[in-house]
Parts: sequence; structure tokens; C-alpha cells
Amino acid sequence: MHEELRVHIFSIIFFLLVIFSHLRTAESEIQSIRISSDERPIILLQDFGFDDPGHISISISSVSIITTANKSLITPTKLSFMGFFYGPSPARQAIKLALLENTCILGSPFIFPIFTFDKHVVSSKPGFKKSILVTIPDLYHIFFVNCARNSSISMKIDLETYNIDQKNGLPDYLDEHFANLPTTLFVFSLLYSIFLFVWTYACNQNKHFLNKVHILMTVLLFLKLLELICHANAQHSIRLKGSSEIWNILWLGFYFARNMLFVFVVMLIRAGWSIFRPCLQNIDRYMICMAMALQITSSVCFILIRVFGPTSRRYKEWVITYYSVDFLCCILMALPVSKFVEHVGVKTKVEGKECKRMVHKRVFGNFAVALYVYVGLTRFVIFVMRAVTSYNFWVLTIVLEMTIELVFYVVVYMMFWPNERYDYVAPEIRDEELAN
Repeated sequence: MHEELRVHIFSIIFFLLVIFSHLRTAESEIQSIRISSDERPIILLQDFGFDDPGHISISISSVSIITTANKSLITPTKLSFMGFFYGPSPARQAIKLALLENTCILGSPFIFPIFTFDKHVVSSKPGFKKSILVTIPDLYHIFFVNCARNSSISMKIDLETYNIDQKNGLPDYLDEHFANLPTTLFVFSLLYSIFLFVWTYACNQNKHFLNKVHILMTVLLFLKLLELICHANAQHSIRLKGSSEIWNILWLGFYFARNMLFVFVVMLIRAGWSIFRPCLQNIDRYMICMAMALQITSSVCFILIRVFGPTSRRYKEWVITYYSVDFLCCILMALPVSKFVEHVGVKTKVEGKECKRMVHKRVFGNFAVALYVYVGLTRFVIFVMRAVTSYNFWVLTIVLEMTIELVFYVVVYMMFWPNERYDYVAPEIRDEELAN
């Protein structure tokens, strides 16, 4: 059993390392994209918020276009149906519809060419490069169009998108709408560092009341802090250099580890392990395994989305899987809590401990409410806000989500603070369960 688990863990680690080796491709504003035998009529390359002035630079090389008859596509008319385009936010619906239905978008309003193909573009040995200036601030979608029927294309694309910093005149590769995101992430990392210091001090001062789950909760806070620091540095590095390969690897690595531990800790608290009972029941073990499997799937999909980006043919599948599996995982974490609360009173019946029984029920009841509110706000309300609001408010939803998460951490950690007041488990209960 342990050998199989070890094999699965090593397989996951190897898979993540393979993914991280491609990280520079998508998680930067200087991208190198390879397209191979792709027949899609529209390939979304990037969304980017431009200020005034903004710049788009596209370089292509190793272009190969073939028809279903396996002949070179050299007809000038058909070549003109291929090229790179960009569109502001009013073109968003048309682009989304074209992506969903795999239809040609040429002729739609608010679609502007960067350049279209001709014999010179296709046959140029060193490649072809074109840069344009964006003078109207907005969110722009940059994409490749292939409206020549029965044709596929292979090529290498080098894409740069950036604004100009008005203070020093240097390129700013960070999306204009996320200009304040690095500072926001650093502020939240500072808040988590203070929280971690206070929590560690409380655990050290109350070692007699310390349980195993408190140690895991400390590690969880530490991973969250490292995740925020790496994410902030990744965004700052993108702003200056256009890419941040090392910081992104660290960020996604800590993101994966923190998410796994978060689900594990919540499921353990839900089961009352270490805080209420020293051993897990079989049903709790099965529930934890199911939740961990769902979280692994969700986290891997998130990493795939960040690494390969919208150019991947399976991008839509990854996005749908990520949101659906993540929501199912949260539902699985939250639903069993109420059942556990109902049985808390029975399990805590020890002579002279009736008042402690009520404390147990109240605390785990409050934990259930906090978990329901957290899941509802982060997995439903935030999702709806991002779906119906403008792209300009995305940073606001990110800040709101991080605030909700921080409040949830504080509330739950306060519920299970390691001191005499929160010493939920009577020693005789531990001895009785261990004996059984």
C-alpha cells in the first residue's frame, strides 16, 4: 500500500516537472509559442491590457502550410485569409463565439489586422517580424486567424506585449489592469507573516495544549506565505523583464503544495482528528482520499492553464475541469461537517463534562458555518462577479478573494487556538479511543 502511494507521488512530481519545463512559454509577456499542424480557424494567443502607448511585436519563423491533399498552400487569395489580428474589449463576444464554435472571425467588427500572410511572409528564411503601436487604452485580444478551409499550419511565434513606463521610458511588460498586483501581493504576504509569527508564538507558549493538527496548520500558513512571496516576485519580474521562469516555478510549486495541505487540514478538522479524536474512522479516510484526488486534479488543471495558455487545443477542457472539480472538492469538504456536528455531543459524553460538550458543538458548528461562507463566496460569488463584470474589475475580485481567504484563515485558527480555553479533548477520551 505504502509502495503504491510512493509510486503515485513520484509520478505526480515527475509530471509537474515536465509541465514546469514548459513554463516560460505561457507565464510571461514575452512568449515563444510553437504551433504544429493546427487547423483551428482561430487561435487565441494572449489577452493584454494596454495603456497609452502600448506595443505589440510579433515575429514568426519556420512557417509551413499544407492542405488536406498534403500540397503546399501557395494561393495568394487563400494566404490572405491567414494572419495575426487584435481586437479591443468590444470584440470579446465575437472572439468567444468563434472560439466556442470554431468559426471564422474575419469580417466581424472591431477586428484589426497586425499582418496577413503573403508569399514573402511565408517564404522568408530568417522569418518575418511586425510591430504596431496601440494608442487607445483597453483590454486587447491577440489571436491568429486561419480562414482558409482544409488547411493546417505549423510555425514558431515570438510575441511581445508591453506598455511604456512614463517615469523612465522603459518597457513595462505587466498588464495595465494588474499594475498594482505585485504591491497587493506583497502587502498580503506581510499580513500572513505577522499572522504566522503570532500563531507560532501562541503554539510555542502553549505546548501543553498543542495537537498534531496545530503543527499542520503552522505549515499551511508557512506555505501560503511562500506562495504569496513567489507570486509577487513573479509579477514584479514580469514587469521588468517580461518573464519570470524561476519565480513562476516556485509559485506554482507552492500553490500546489498549499492547496493539497489546505484540503488535508480542513478535512482533518472536519473529522475532529487530533483536536477531538486521536484516530480517523474509515469513512473519514475515504472522504480525505476523495478530496485529495479532486484537489490534485484541480491543481494540475490550474497549472496546465497557466503553463500552456489559451494556445493549447485542450485549453477549454482544462478550464472546465478546473472549475467543476474545484467546486466539487469544496462541496465535499463542506457537506459532511453538519453530520459530524450532530454526533459531537454523543462522543463527548464524559461524566462532569456536559459544559465541554456544548463548547464542542458550538465550535464545530461555527467551523461549519465559516466553511460554508468561504466556499459560497470564493467558489460562487467571485466566479459570478468575474463572469458578469468588466475586465477592469478583475484585480478587485482578486483582492476580494484574497481578503476572504485571509479572514477564513484567521477565523478558523482563532476557533482552534492552542490554549486552555480551547482544550477540547479530555485526556480520558483520548485514552478510551486509543484503547478501542
